[in-house]
Amino acid sequence: MRYRFKTKPYRHQIVALKRLLRQRHLGLLWEPGTGKTKAIIDAACALHLSGGLQRVLVVCPLSVVGVWEEEFEKHAPISYTLNILSRTDTPDDWTTWDNHFSIMIANYDLVWRRPQIVERFQPQMVVADESHRIKKPSARRSRYMRRFKDVPYRAILTGTPTPKSFIDLYSQWVFLNAKQFGTNFSAFKRRYVIFGGYLNKQVKGYTNVPELKAKIKEDAYVRRKDQCLDLPDQTFQRVPVVLEPEAMQAYMKMEYELFLELKNGEVSDAKNIAVKVMRLQQITGGWITSDEGNLHMISQAKLRACQERLEDLWDDDERVVCFARFRAEVQAVADFGIRSRIPTYVLSGAVRREERDAARRRFQTEVGPSLFVAQIQTGGLGITLHSSAEVIFYSVTYALDDYIQACDRVHRIGQTRNVRYQHLVVPSSVDADIYANLQGKKNMMAEIMGDPQKFAKHLQGRIEKRV
Repeated sequence: MRYRFKTKPYRHQIVALKRLLRQRHLGLLWEPGTGKTKAIIDAACALHLSGGLQRVLVVCPLSVVGVWEEEFEKHAPISYTLNILSRTDTPDDWTTWDNHFSIMIANYDLVWRRPQIVERFQPQMVVADESHRIKKPSARRSRYMRRFKDVPYRAILTGTPTPKSFIDLYSQWVFLNAKQFGTNFSAFKRRYVIFGGYLNKQVKGYTNVPELKAKIKEDAYVRRKDQCLDLPDQTFQRVPVVLEPEAMQAYMKMEYELFLELKNGEVSDAKNIAVKVMRLQQITGGWITSDEGNLHMISQAKLRACQERLEDLWDDDERVVCFARFRAEVQAVADFGIRSRIPTYVLSGAVRREERDAARRRFQTEVGPSLFVAQIQTGGLGITLHSSAEVIFYSVTYALDDYIQACDRVHRIGQTRNVRYQHLVVPSSVDADIYANLQGKKNMMAEIMGDPQKFAKHLQGRIEKRV
């Protein structure tokens, strides 16, 4: 069979197509923006033309559902029927795929809630997009995806397969190829992971690493951008932001309290530490939540710094992408764009899928200055925003994978200009700690939980310098 591409492929996409046709399961561990989606679409179409594939299930984050619909339209050289699973669907709504090349798109948190529909569909190929979403073995989405481990064709797509540690690979591989590591999570950890630290639950190192990597290589095709694409350069800048005296005083008080709790061993649980650090980050962003759940503005410093940069960029007719961690920050930046009478588009957990897709499409085709504001946990996955080459990070999460994914929304196939990232950072604060970890390609919370006392000493040094 000779397959005719609708859109011209890169060499690494052709290699992926041939490997999936040959071995039936494949992990595309490619950096974001390298064309994973097209590679899978071409593979599915080729398998259909060869006579063996009728039904494809794509499971992905909610924010990426509309992207898959557009990518099939763009790259598929044959006719197909595509439907998106919704919360209101019933099994009777899914009875028209016979004798058609049929595609079902479902988000991770919905697919396990509609098992009757998925089982009636009987997929012959299942694609787990952004598969690090199923890295936790006990999560419902992960447990449900393991049901497909015997489907004839399986693929995982992610640029960040191990956001925290090699442990993150296990659940993804039970879906992809259960024979590789077995289905006993405890046995996997005993074989490859060394634990220690608090309650002997912290990852201290790994063992049998050559064996682990050899097994991964059998099932995965790994590509970096510089191995397969000729993309423009990237520039990373820090923009210092000085808090108002009252806000800085509130920050230092909360930081000192955290230091004492860590030093005295009063707080060591991962969730409690994360909450404490998050509250420090909320102060640098400008808003804090009271114990009663009410939101209060405590500083305008970072918002003003963001506004100044936006005005400068709009004067140059630039389209700007702004990422922030908290919804209050997203809304404040978006409100400024609206008040400035600039076309403004918002993507956050509070925005419905249809509105997200429409906003992304309009921003990509907008002429003149515009603004796309995204909550980093939602807007950092699977979408293309390469019409912009200017990115402002108002705030980020502690997670390295969130940051990498966000950067790669603009630095990907189709980008023709050098990309600039401006990071708003309050010096000598948790902002600086987070960015230092991200630049060192480390997850800050994983670092803290590996040694809470080390973080306490870090805070003590900063406190003493202020004194």
